[in-house]
Amino acid sequence: MLSLVFALVQANPTVLLGAIALLMAINMGILLSVVREPRGVKGGTGKSRTPRAWKSVLLVTSHPDDESMFFGPTIQAAKRMGAQVHILCLSAGNADGLGEVRAKELDAAGVYLGVASVNLVDDAALRDGFEEKWPVEAVAAQVDAAARKVGAETVVTFDAGGISGHPNHTATYRGVLYWMLSEDYRETLRGVRQVWSLVTTNTVRKFVGAYDAFASFFLDPDAMLAASNPLVLMRAMAMHASQFVWYRRLFVVFSRYSYTNT
Repeated sequence: MLSLVFALVQANPTVLLGAIALLMAINMGILLSVVREPRGVKGGTGKSRTPRAWKSVLLVTSHPDDESMFFGPTIQAAKRMGAQVHILCLSAGNADGLGEVRAKELDAAGVYLGVASVNLVDDAALRDGFEEKWPVEAVAAQVDAAARKVGAETVVTFDAGGISGHPNHTATYRGVLYWMLSEDYRETLRGVRQVWSLVTTNTVRKFVGAYDAFASFFLDPDAMLAASNPLVLMRAMAMHASQFVWYRRLFVVFSRYSYTNT
């Protein structure tokens, strides 16, 4: 069975994606347009602290393709609510010497997803790679500059687990956290009403696709954002052709992050 799946992915990924998405649609139908509000939020007033209040969202990622592979439901939900989404990508993903190619792929995916802007950082302190150590100060400076430029009132990024555990992802989280807590950025932060992090789940939940929406909806205390059209997100990931190898094709089909974000 697994060999058949691999063969279908390599021969005609569109057919496979369509077939699986159709099966999952029955289970996703009641959730596709849901924005589940967080429970037990303290402080703030009314909807000012919920996703429905988003107006200008700065999405902080580590590499080209993060936006499509992990944050797609957030992008679609934000746009569905009338918010503008701006992407700040902290590196060109040049670990394999494909930085220029990946930059063009990111621009194309950004246009396809309908984001308002894409800012790809070129900073010697923020190089792609498992062995690279990203200083929190360098991340914070880039986040602050981008937030001021786009007038962001909401910032979204990875959590401490970084979804995949990639050290650049976890460094992005730490840098955003440093930015939030540093006195150096008080002026910018006065205009930022919310900072959200994408929840890292266990391996089982990560790879049950749309079915995890039910666990997220009933068990997670955080907001849940559902994709409007998972196939659009899969096509956006396919635009990152240099990275769209067989295991990433399987990932976007079976990953919960193609269907829901919490």
